[in-house]
Amino acid sequence: MLASAGDVALIVLAAFWGLLVLFICVVLINVFRMLESTKMLIDGIREETVPLLSEVKTSVTNVNRELDRMDTMLEATGKILGRVEKISKLVEDTVSSPLVKLIGFGAGLSKAAQRFRGAKGKA
Repeated sequence: MLASAGDVALIVLAAFWGLLVLFICVVLINVFRMLESTKMLIDGIREETVPLLSEVKTSVTNVNRELDRMDTMLEATGKILGRVEKISKLVEDTVSSPLVKLIGFGAGLSKAAQRFRGAKGKA
């Protein structure tokens, strides 16, 4: 029993299709393994990032609270500095005018004393 050329062609074609199906199955198995490992990686990242995001949210809330406190403190400091500036201006105005007058009076007395001594020394 000899196989005809058509029979041989059909056997070769069937073998080719069998190998093609086998190759596609191997590729699909590798793709499945890759997808499974990717899913495991994503699940691991999710398990680590969800608690981390919760901690970050808590930290940001605490930082915002501290910034609000610092803002309040800076406002209070600004008000205190304004008051101190007003007080120092008031003290400066109060003390400087009489002090200038006193220094001027002292300088005048000094010159008068020098002239008096000078007139006394000539006579």
